[in-house]
Amino acid sequence: MSIHIVDEQLVHRIERIARRERREEVDVIAEALELYEEKAEETGARSFLLSVAGIGRSEERDVSERDEEILANEVDPLRGWSPGDRS
Repeated sequence: MSIHIVDEQLVHRIERIARRERREEVDVIAEALELYEEKAEETGARSFLLSVAGIGRSEERDVSERDEEILANEVDPLRGWSPGDRS
């Protein structure tokens, strides 16, 4: 397998670490992946995208068609979007 890294800053970081530690770039990357996996397993971390998936889920099917109506009903005319009691 061949991987091409297009982010030049990342490439330079990998090269700098490899030179400093007198190691091959592939070894630097492999160790970084191992550390990442260990950390993720320890903390039970999930990817950010997976953790926010479905956060805006609604049973209403026409939300995008009624967005302005919904927003108008939700905002307080005097306080705006401030949290708390709206009475």
